[in-house]
Amino acid sequence: MAVSKEHLNKLIQQLPEEALPIAADFLEKLVTNKEYRHIPWDDEPTTQDDIEAIKKAKESFRRGESIKLKDVIDDLLN
Repeated sequence: MAVSKEHLNKLIQQLPEEALPIAADFLEKLVTNKEYRHIPWDDEPTTQDDIEAIKKAKESFRRGESIKLKDVIDDLLN
């Protein structure tokens, strides 16, 4: 799957302000650290189990049963 810088820029523009430090840190690591530059693309096919899990996750998210990224980061750092 080819991804253009234009597409990445569009995704970045959609990020909420609080997600920018996380995205910036990730991109900085990709740019500056050679060991992260060769992360292989996951090319495994999506299984029916994957599709069902995604569907359940989206339904759970719609019901408000998700965990905020900020809370996960706080838990990891504290």
